[in-house]
Amino acid sequence: MRCSGILLLAVMACIIIAGCTQVTGSVPSTPTATAASPVPTEPPTPVPTVPDTTVPVPVETEAPRTVVTIVHYIPLVKDVKDSKLLFSLQVPVTWNPSTYRLANPENYEGFMYQTDLLKNNTFYIHNYENYRNRDQNYRDECKAWVPSPNMTLVTINGILFDRFESTANGTTNVTYVSRQASMNDFGYLTVIAYTADASNPFAVEDYDRVVSSFRYYPHDKISSMPGREIPYIIPDETESGGTRSAVKSSSSIQGGSSSGSSCPARRG
Repeated sequence: MRCSGILLLAVMACIIIAGCTQVTGSVPSTPTATAASPVPTEPPTPVPTVPDTTVPVPVETEAPRTVVTIVHYIPLVKDVKDSKLLFSLQVPVTWNPSTYRLANPENYEGFMYQTDLLKNNTFYIHNYENYRNRDQNYRDECKAWVPSPNMTLVTINGILFDRFESTANGTTNVTYVSRQASMNDFGYLTVIAYTADASNPFAVEDYDRVVSSFRYYPHDKISSMPGREIPYIIPDETESGGTRSAVKSSSSIQGGSSSGSSCPARRG
């Protein structure tokens, strides 16, 4: 009996110890899964593109431009003069001016002369006695050009000129008509006219440079002035100009009149 009681007590002690162990011991637990919060992300940093230098890149090329070169003469010049008509001017050394008398137009009395600086009425000078206000005939014909000319008043070496300029189809006509107050010592007035276009290397400013050298001299001093004397010749009838320049009909000159002055014909 005594031994059974001791054994029972031992078993009960073991049960008590085992129960305490279970209560105080840690039991591994499985964590409960929860919804993950979204994590903010930064946008990707762009990576610069490096051109492939091994592949040729086409280069845009600009079509070649046409360059138009205007040649202005810069030649040596020479002095020429007309002692009979009391004028002088400077022209390129390659020019050979000549003078001849013009036949009088209808209803005109007096002397008229043409000095050709370049042939075929390209560049010439008229000197004439101002019978019946003939200078106004030149002005009226120039004003009738088409298109209407630009008109300016200019003074060249003391001589007062009305300047007319008109351009059509690449051709420019310019005429200078001197005023009555600017007669020279022998009572002559002057008209200077030229035509500039692509058929010759001289532009308007080149011809105007020649015009700017025109001057009158007193009759008692012209002989001592420097310059080669312009020769008087009989004009070649095969060329335009000559005596026909003073007797052109109105149909042969743009805006012409029956008085027959010689503002240059429209060639454009």
